[in-house]
Amino acid sequence: MKYWNFKFFAVGMFILVSLSTFAQQPTDLQTVFEKMYPNATDVQWSKKRGYQIATFIENNVGINVWFSDKGKWVMTDNDVNSLEAVPTVVAEKFMASTLAAGRLRYVRVIDLPNNQPPVIIIDVQSWNSPEEFQVFYSPTGELLQTLNVTETGGMIYPGLFD
Repeated sequence: MKYWNFKFFAVGMFILVSLSTFAQQPTDLQTVFEKMYPNATDVQWSKKRGYQIATFIENNVGINVWFSDKGKWVMTDNDVNSLEAVPTVVAEKFMASTLAAGRLRYVRVIDLPNNQPPVIIIDVQSWNSPEEFQVFYSPTGELLQTLNVTETGGMIYPGLFD
């Protein structure tokens, strides 16, 4: 009987600690976030790959703001979902590529610190195979890289931009 009491106590403590970790963000992190997005509402916090991520919707765009564990902004992932939301030159370059024949999964604009230009990522899946690719463009239409993300699932995270 004592084993079950301990087990329930341990599970309860795990849940309590987990919830408090996500509910309370470091003060510096919260301050940085609120300065960047003062009108953000319904913000959900999560952790991935050692980063704190604030997720919310603003102007019909899903936004993920990534912070280091020290509260430093490292990346913003704007899920714009359409080629119409990116510079025309990027859409034209993509449409002229062989990957344009695939199924468009999503379009994202990644904002980075230190005055780096944004990166536009277009994710495409082949129609007749499970192959999935991410195509990275600069705002001027320069092809930066193409990644086969079939095996990795195509997660976008700050390490892709180091």
